[in-house]
Amino acid sequence: MDPKLQQLVARTNLDELLTPPAPEIDLNQPVAPPASAPMEPARSTSDPLQVSFATTDVIGKLHDGGRSSGVRWFALVFLGGPMLIFGLSLLYLTWYDPQLQIFKIPNDVGSALKALFGTVAGLAFSGFWPYVIFRRRPASAGKA
Repeated sequence: MDPKLQQLVARTNLDELLTPPAPEIDLNQPVAPPASAPMEPARSTSDPLQVSFATTDVIGKLHDGGRSSGVRWFALVFLGGPMLIFGLSLLYLTWYDPQLQIFKIPNDVGSALKALFGTVAGLAFSGFWPYVIFRRRPASAGKA
C-alpha cells in the first residue's frame, strides 16, 4: 500500500464509516382504509336525477334579504343580461319591418295576434330575471 494511503487510513475512523446500515422499515404494507361515513340522500324525491332542485335552491336564494347586492347584480348581468337582450331583440323584430325600414302597424287579426304574442313574449323574456332576483317575498312564519 502507498504510505500516504496508510497514513490516511490510520487517521480515519473506518469503524464508524463502514458500519452496516440500519435495517430499513418496510413502508409498503397494506393499510386498512378508513370506514366511510354513510351517505344520506340530499333530498327524498322520486326524481332520480334531482335536476329541478339545484336551480331552485340557487335562484330561490338570490332574493333573500341576506344576499349582498353584488351577488344580485352579478346574477342580473350574467343571467338577466342575455335574456334582456333577447327579449328586447324580440320586441324590435316584432314591431320593425326591415324591408320598409319603418315600424309596423298591424292591419289584420293575424298580424295583430303576432304582434301581441311577440310583445308579451319579449316583455316576459326581458322581465323574468329582474323579477326573480329583485322580488320581495313576505316573511315566512318560520323565520323570526
